[in-house]
Amino acid sequence: MRNRIMRAFHLLALAVFLASCEVIDAPSPDTIAPAAPSALSAVPTQPPIPSPAPTAAPSAPVLFSRAMDSRTVGEDDAVGADLSALLQLYPDAPEARQARFYLAESFARRGRWTSAAELLRPFVEEPVDDALRAPAIFWLARCSEEAGDHAAAAAAYQRYRNLAAPLEPYAAMRQAAQLAAADQQAEAATAYEHAARADIVRGERAGSFERAIGLHRQLGSPEVGLDLYDELLALAETPTYRARILSQAVALAQEIGQGDRAGAWLRQIVANAPSTPEAASAADQLLAAADPALSAAAAGGIFMSAGRWPDAVAQLDLAIAQETDQETGVELRRLRGLALRAQSDFPAALQALADAGALSPDGEAGRQAQLDWIQTLGQSGEADRASQAYQEYATAYPDDPRAPEALDRAALLRERLGDGDGARAIRLDIGKRYPQSDQAADALHSAGLELFVAARYAEARDAWQILADERTGETQAQAAFWAGRAARAQGDESAADDLFHVALAADPTSYYGARAAEELGGIAQGSLPLDAPLGDDEWDALRAWVRSWPGQEAALAPADLGVEGDGFVRRATLLAEVGLSSESRNEWMAAAERWGEDPPRLAELARLAHSQGVPYAALRVAARLARLAPADNETPQVIDRLLFPTPYTGLVSQQSAERDLDPRLFYALLRQESLFDPGATSWVGARGLGQVMPETGQGIAQNLGVTDFSLDDLYRPAVSVRFGAFYLAERIGNMEGSVQAALAAYNGGLGNAMRWANGSSVADPDLFTEGVDFPETKGYIKAIYGFYAAYQRIYK
Repeated sequence: MRNRIMRAFHLLALAVFLASCEVIDAPSPDTIAPAAPSALSAVPTQPPIPSPAPTAAPSAPVLFSRAMDSRTVGEDDAVGADLSALLQLYPDAPEARQARFYLAESFARRGRWTSAAELLRPFVEEPVDDALRAPAIFWLARCSEEAGDHAAAAAAYQRYRNLAAPLEPYAAMRQAAQLAAADQQAEAATAYEHAARADIVRGERAGSFERAIGLHRQLGSPEVGLDLYDELLALAETPTYRARILSQAVALAQEIGQGDRAGAWLRQIVANAPSTPEAASAADQLLAAADPALSAAAAGGIFMSAGRWPDAVAQLDLAIAQETDQETGVELRRLRGLALRAQSDFPAALQALADAGALSPDGEAGRQAQLDWIQTLGQSGEADRASQAYQEYATAYPDDPRAPEALDRAALLRERLGDGDGARAIRLDIGKRYPQSDQAADALHSAGLELFVAARYAEARDAWQILADERTGETQAQAAFWAGRAARAQGDESAADDLFHVALAADPTSYYGARAAEELGGIAQGSLPLDAPLGDDEWDALRAWVRSWPGQEAALAPADLGVEGDGFVRRATLLAEVGLSSESRNEWMAAAERWGEDPPRLAELARLAHSQGVPYAALRVAARLARLAPADNETPQVIDRLLFPTPYTGLVSQQSAERDLDPRLFYALLRQESLFDPGATSWVGARGLGQVMPETGQGIAQNLGVTDFSLDDLYRPAVSVRFGAFYLAERIGNMEGSVQAALAAYNGGLGNAMRWANGSSVADPDLFTEGVDFPETKGYIKAIYGFYAAYQRIYK
């Protein structure tokens, strides 16, 4: 409250001072007096405040620095207010030109495109060739674009292109869109082709080729478009995308009578992308043409992937009749049985699978056919018989790698039949017989939890001990932690502590490592302030660490690696400066991909991304470095700090303090939600650093008294952090202080969290976490709790 009053004093004083100042000729500069509550600050009505005596206005450097700090967190209203004040108070200050540029940018970022354009037009005409001129021209082009003035936008983008600046291909792409909107298709196609052949990210190049092809079709020159498909296909590596492009190329080739090219592309689809939707259509065409390149067996597999079961059976029948190799014939019969099962023809499916299994009982296809027969038996309603048959399979073929899976399915069927004891017995058998199998971890953990809840602690401990002895990493940490809890429940404190130490050592940043540390007395606390910078010593330590790896001793000096001058890196930086954050992120990731196996360059890339305030990219690159590092090589602290960074420190600390949150917990949540990418959008529509859902954001805005909230405000760090802190604190309160339950509520909804807790109070946080029946939410809780431990170990 005191801060708000003082802010009001300063604003009023500044307004009084401005009354006697010269006002520059600028478009409706932002008011300095307090305004209505915004998405960034909602100040409740205060009692009348006595007018303070006028005080000296902040200096130009102070106003500019404050504006840049606000810009970092997306407080564009504050940016506008401070820069407007600077230009009114100090029109001739050294900072004035920068202030005009960033004021225009703040208008654009708030959607006030006309105001931005009015500032930018005279700005770009000034006889100053500095680093701001090129981005100003790009922003001016965007202003015309938003205004629907296609001709002006195209001209401004051309003006940018004439500079031969690093973003020239992006200007060409955007210019092409404006030219196309202005019915200048030929010029648009040329611009798209130019962008498509530039050394930018593959996705942008591919998209430009697609648009150019479409324009050539409109222009009546499909042959030109068809030739472009060859260049486009050179970029199309993902099977699903490649199949779609090939299908489009086939249609165009057929349309203009180039059957040979169409046939070649059809054969590529069925050979390289048989499970895609396009493959079934391609198979139909090749079969109709009696193309020998497509066998009946391949066609049958394609139709199975498409769910065209009768067609699949027909082709498999032909393939079986033609096949001379017994093992291949068994596999074809097995697939035919599965196709019959998919049509619910269980008698025919069982017969086909039985025949296949009998033909080669010890062969790969025959063994799988036997398992498929058992599964089909269960699906036909014979669950009890199927469960017994799975166990018999594991007994008959104990060394078969499928034996653990057979037992796991048997346990699942026993569970569905209501035989919990039988299911648990089978799961314990899996763990004892196949402790290294994928199924053993889940089977023994499930059995151990059932026994623990039933207070059968010795048996539970024995189950978990198998995994604690046999496995490594998170699986070992999970088992050792729960074995430790069972030992503690038995009163064996010494054994419990030993097991907790095993869990902590196995995976200290996992949920179980964190909880083990707490059971041992608490997580070791770090000594670094949240805002501690990474300096030259830390970067030198990173380089020295990489050079210590085998084969890296003769790595080039940092200045000779060429990372800072790389096109991807330069474009990533400049794209962010013109408001194209998604494109910027893609360029950072393209650089990381280019040097994916080059540790010295990855280290420099991580440094650059961090220094430019892109924690998302720095974190991703640091994670790649950590994966490449030799297993026995201890990582320097700089890697930990890149993996667990603390961006927006002032904002996060302030909001955490206001909501009585540990900022390290909040950082752990933000890391899991967005990897610190302010522009992150999930597949369900969650936005920003805190991944707040639109409906939730509307509710939070109402709770906080924010009256002019827009959903896109969630992409502003100042808003996303504020809303996320409020929401997390509310959920902690709702769940009576339980961090695990609060995280469950943040991700899975309060109603579900209360269902899992059977109320709002959590007696045992670990049993609560294990009882969460949404896999995503359970993983979410565990990940954040582990990250929280990592943040605690680094920062104070």
